[in-house]
Amino acid sequence: MKKVCIVGLGYVGLPTALLAARAGLKVVGIDTDQARVDLINTCSLSFEEPEVLENLHEVCGAQNFYATTTYEQADYFLISVPVLVKQDAFDLSALTDVAVHIADVIKKGDTVILESTVPVGTTKSLADVIAQESGLQAGHDFFIAYCSERILPGNIFQELKVNERIIGGLEQNSTQKAAEFYKYFVSGDLYLTDSSTAEMVKLVETSFYDNKSAFAEQVAGMAEQAGLNPYEVIELANKHPRVSIDQPSCGVGGHSLPIEPWFLIKSFLQKSQLLQAARMVNEQRIEQVLQKIIEEVLAFKERSTKPCTVLLLGLTYKADVYDLKKSAACFIAQRLAVYQGVNLLVCDPHVSKSRLQEPLKDKMISLFGGIDQADLIVGLVAHTQFKTIDKRLLQPKKTLDFCGIFFEPKQESIEQEQFFWPANAYAFESSLIKHKKEIASKEKS
Repeated sequence: MKKVCIVGLGYVGLPTALLAARAGLKVVGIDTDQARVDLINTCSLSFEEPEVLENLHEVCGAQNFYATTTYEQADYFLISVPVLVKQDAFDLSALTDVAVHIADVIKKGDTVILESTVPVGTTKSLADVIAQESGLQAGHDFFIAYCSERILPGNIFQELKVNERIIGGLEQNSTQKAAEFYKYFVSGDLYLTDSSTAEMVKLVETSFYDNKSAFAEQVAGMAEQAGLNPYEVIELANKHPRVSIDQPSCGVGGHSLPIEPWFLIKSFLQKSQLLQAARMVNEQRIEQVLQKIIEEVLAFKERSTKPCTVLLLGLTYKADVYDLKKSAACFIAQRLAVYQGVNLLVCDPHVSKSRLQEPLKDKMISLFGGIDQADLIVGLVAHTQFKTIDKRLLQPKKTLDFCGIFFEPKQESIEQEQFFWPANAYAFESSLIKHKKEIASKEKS
């Protein structure tokens, strides 16, 4: 039985370890946090991702997996630890530390796979560290490759299994060795390349989404300034057969989008102007949304002596997920929670009160309880549940919509072709009468 050491038991490393163990590999999970290791070994870890505890019980019961803080010998070493982006540079110290520890136990024929998101060229740098510390030659005595995940929280196990993978080795043998590992549990296609290409592909993928989001946010900002509904503008623009604009939001978040484009920006400062602009737009969007909410609060205070009760709908970083990582909505909520003159309420069906920190912990409320109390209702995250709200409940309330939950797309039909013309019933009726006359004339002829 092949053995793998998976370094880093976070939201990617632990599910990967469990899948590998279920596929028949002997898996050792390594983490620097002793308390986390103890919770994993006793199957007591609190983990929001579905299926984690079920899989953990299964592999621990089969004695295919255990966690530890100590590095052990293995056939494969998979690295899944975070790389930090500081103001002026990348912090690769955690990866370097892992490489030194692996060098202590690595033997001839072993394969090292880096999954962390990293600057281009990092796999080569890690190979140099391991070679220098161990005395073994990369690509000859041991093999090293890069292969990042492509997953979304809430469906990690399925995505780890079925998503395509880009595998890039330091040289061809390393690529093949890494591909052999992923064949144990990945059913998606495996595309083979070199390590630098694989590293850059991961960063390009994330930056593409960041740019798409920035365009949508900028359209929203311009439409709002013009007094137009951004969701209607985008709906109509998307009628073009080759246009597909994303839905605007209150700002991007998550594990990847706010962070990973900086790996390319800082590495290629003179070649990344578009990426820099997209980051600026997405960061400014959060402040724009916050300012619009505050403007409505100030307008309310001019009409009333009591604090403005503001209900925020959604806290997670995107719709229908549980993850709060770098959430724009959560950042907005934290700012409003301490804003003078605001009585803040928050509602999110995917977030339990126990997961929130002060000052938001005591602001949670049920959806209908919040609607009943609110003076101002603000849509921040387009959870499916929010889209089913009976709009009649909102009629006496002031609403702001930064995620499209209150927007109702127009139905497709010839008779409704004038619905996009605001309040022009005469134009609609005239067009409809003309259309019916044309049909009657054709039928007579």
